[in-house]
Amino acid sequence: MDRTARRNIAIISGTWALMGPFSSAVNVYGSLFILGLGGGPVEVGIISMAGAVTLAFSRLIGGYLADSIGRKSIMAPMTIAYGISILMYVFARDWTWILLGSILSSLALMYQPALQAIMFDSLPPDKRGKGISIANAPSQLASLAGPPIATVVVASMGLMKGMRFLYMLVVISTVASGIIRFFLVEIVENKVEVGIRHGVNEYIKALRMLKGDLGKLILTTSSVSALYNMAYPYVQIFAVKHLGITIESWGIISTVVTIWSTFTNLLSGSLADKVGRNVVMSLGYASGSMGLAMLAFAPKGNAIYLLISLIVNSLFSSGPAAQALLSDLTDINSRGKVIAISGLLEGNAAGCMSAVGGVLYSTIAQLMFVIPAAALVPIVIMTWRELPRGLTGMEGNSG
Repeated sequence: MDRTARRNIAIISGTWALMGPFSSAVNVYGSLFILGLGGGPVEVGIISMAGAVTLAFSRLIGGYLADSIGRKSIMAPMTIAYGISILMYVFARDWTWILLGSILSSLALMYQPALQAIMFDSLPPDKRGKGISIANAPSQLASLAGPPIATVVVASMGLMKGMRFLYMLVVISTVASGIIRFFLVEIVENKVEVGIRHGVNEYIKALRMLKGDLGKLILTTSSVSALYNMAYPYVQIFAVKHLGITIESWGIISTVVTIWSTFTNLLSGSLADKVGRNVVMSLGYASGSMGLAMLAFAPKGNAIYLLISLIVNSLFSSGPAAQALLSDLTDINSRGKVIAISGLLEGNAAGCMSAVGGVLYSTIAQLMFVIPAAALVPIVIMTWRELPRGLTGMEGNSG
């Protein structure tokens, strides 16, 4: 990597680390906060769906702008806008405020394709899996503080007041990160006249790329995202409300799982470069399937069993391998748009299935774990057999 690339990676990693602890903290009790505002499992699903679907479409705009006017030009101001949108959570009077906040924050997150693209631009192809993991490491390490911070704050201030305080910390850290991102340096200079017609034509070109291995990859990640979102938004509700785990115990469990996930993410990123992207993705989906199956049979009041289930669930991380393979299969001038298309499919699939998960929780809660656990099994096999190991320094093909 040259000096500019190293600088960009450092800024991205640093701003992630700045936001990480507080984003991690609010995730510990986020769904329970919605319940405290008068919502229920169905409302949690609606909010998750609204955010995911909005984000899916906002990424289309962001991906086009990232490739057209530059990564930095969209990232820095929209990071600040995202931070400001979180004020809806701070001052929420009922769950509908969270719904509106989810939509507004998802609109601001249109910068995500630009963020991924500038990171992919900066990493050598043969070290992308490891590089992505290392770039994420400062954030993940900083995020380790999130669950204990949330546990202490909620224990001392109460759930509702404590969560409002934590969301305000998210606002402050995110706005500060947006300001820091103005110091990024553009790597790809591809300035064009922005317009609706040009944008449509550019996406038509990008859509033609979705064949062969790239199409298989996006179909796989979209399917997995949908299955995961049937279950993951409700794990904390399931743990506290269904299994009877105390809020404090859930905070401790979240801390341990966050530490474990940080280690497995680094390991998985390194393995993706050595043994192949498809192998690590498959292992990640397999551990996810086993963990979800264990959650379905969790006995009430048994915090240790719940912890073991979540550790099994994250034995391997598919994320770094999937991101590295997506970068392998796209050219530098189309990355923003391809990432946006991938996000569109993943977001809509995830949003719909998160709403389904809310309905399942209100009927037979265990089904929201059993169904994705079973559906992941054929995906594990297909990922191993059908997706390439990678393009640089590995056996694989571009499709």
